Amino acid sequence: MPPLILIVEDEKILADSMALYLERHAYATAVAYAGEESLQLAEENSPEVMVVDIHLPGIDGLEVLRRIREASPSTEVVMITAYASIATAVEAMKRGAFDYLSKPVDLDELCVVVDKALSHARMRRELSYLKARSEVGGHLSAIVGESACIQALREQIAHIATLEAPWGGAPTVLILGETGVGKELVARALHYQSQRAAGPFVEINCAAIPAPLLEAEVFGYERGAYTDAKTAKPGLFEAAEGGTLFLDEIGHMELALQVKLLKVIEEKSVRRLGSLRSKTIKARIIAATNRDLEAAIAEGAFRADLYYRINVLTVQVPPLRVRGADITLLAQHFLELFARQYARPPKTLAPEAKALLQTYAWPGNVRELAHVMERAVFLPGGPCVQAADLDLARAKATSQVVVESGGNVHVDFSFGGISLDDVEQQLIVAALQVTAWNRTRAARLLGLSKETLRYRMEKYQLRPLT
Repeated sequence: MPPLILIVEDEKILADSMALYLERHAYATAVAYAGEESLQLAEENSPEVMVVDIHLPGIDGLEVLRRIREASPSTEVVMITAYASIATAVEAMKRGAFDYLSKPVDLDELCVVVDKALSHARMRRELSYLKARSEVGGHLSAIVGESACIQALREQIAHIATLEAPWGGAPTVLILGETGVGKELVARALHYQSQRAAGPFVEINCAAIPAPLLEAEVFGYERGAYTDAKTAKPGLFEAAEGGTLFLDEIGHMELALQVKLLKVIEEKSVRRLGSLRSKTIKARIIAATNRDLEAAIAEGAFRADLYYRINVLTVQVPPLRVRGADITLLAQHFLELFARQYARPPKTLAPEAKALLQTYAWPGNVRELAHVMERAVFLPGGPCVQAADLDLARAKATSQVVVESGGNVHVDFSFGGISLDDVEQQLIVAALQVTAWNRTRAARLLGLSKETLRYRMEKYQLRPLT
C-alpha cells in the first residue's frame, strides 16, 4: 500500500493539483480544505506526511501543526506559505515542521520534500523501535531466574550500574561466561540501569568482523584514509559518546587492535584512521568473552596489560546447568514468549519433559534452550509438550549430576551407572563456576584445603571453558 499524504490547502485548484501530481508519483493522497477537517482526516487515516498551508479558514496551519505533533509524533509535516519570510519559517520549524515550501508551489520540489519527509519518518520509526527493543532487554527483570546465583547476579549488576565518577567516567567491566549464557543481556542491563540509560548502547562482535574492517568500525576514519574511504565516518567509540560501548568476544580481537584499544582506554580519547587529532570520549566500555583470557595470555594471543585494564570489575554469568529450577522456569518463559510472537496456541511442559530438561547438560546454555522451546511451539499435537517432543535423546545428556542452586545434588541413574570420580569432578566444576574459578572460595565451599582442590583439579585436568 502506497504511503498516504494528506494535503491541507484552502485553495481548491492548488490542493487538487498537488494531489494529482503526487498520485502520479505513486503516492496515495487525501485532501482537506480547512484545519478542523484535516485533524479529523488525520485521526481516521494516520497519514505518513501532511502538507499544510499556514493560512487556513478556522484554525490556522501552525495550530494544525501543534495538534498533529501532540497527537501523532510520527507524522511529518511540511508547511506551505505565501509569505516566505524567515520569521514564518523559523516559527514553523520551532513547532516541529519537517520543512516548508513557499507559494507558488513548485510541484517537483514538493515531490522531493515529501520523499525526504517519508525517509525521515521511516528512520525515526526504526530508531524508536530499536531503542524500545533495547530498553525492554535492559531491565533486570529480563534476566529470568530465581536461583541464588541469578539473584546474586542481578544484585551485582544493580551495584555496578551505579558506579560513575563525578567527571562522567565509569570503570570498565569484563563479563565472563560460556557461549549462550546471556552476556549481552547482562551488558544491556548494566547500561540501562545506569545514569547512561538515555545515551546510546552500541555493540560489536569482535569475532564476527575481519580485523581491517573492525579497526575502521571501532575507531572511525577520515576521508582518504584508505582507497575506499570516500567520506569520513565516525567510529563506534564516538557513536557511543555518553553511553556504553559493548565489545563482545573481545578475546578474539587481534593483537594489533588490542594495542590501540588499550591506548584509548588509558587516554580516554580516540583518533580516527588518517586523522592527526584525537577526540575525548566519555563512553563506558563493557567487554565480554567466553575465552579463558589468562590462558590466552600464556599462549601469547592476548595482551596482559589490556586484560588488567578491562578486568577492573568482573561479572561471571553462570552456565544454565548449575541453575537448577531456573531451567524449567526459563523453558516455560520461552514457550509463552514464542507462542505470542508467532500467534500460536499456548503450551505447557509435561512432568517428564521438565525432568528431561533438568538432566540435560545444555552445552549451548540459555540460547540452546530458547531454540528448543521455539521449535516446540511449532510442533503439532496438544497443548502439552512431552519429553519426546524436545528431541534431546539424540544429544545424550552429558551430565548425570545436577548441582542445584541451594547446594542439593541430584544424580540421575536412568542413563546407567556413574562413578564416584564423575560425581566428585562435577561437584568441583560446579563450585568453581559459581565462584568464577576462584580456587580459595571454591575450596571453602567444598570443605577442602586449597592444596587438595589444586590436586584434584590437576587430576581431572580442570580449567575454565573457552
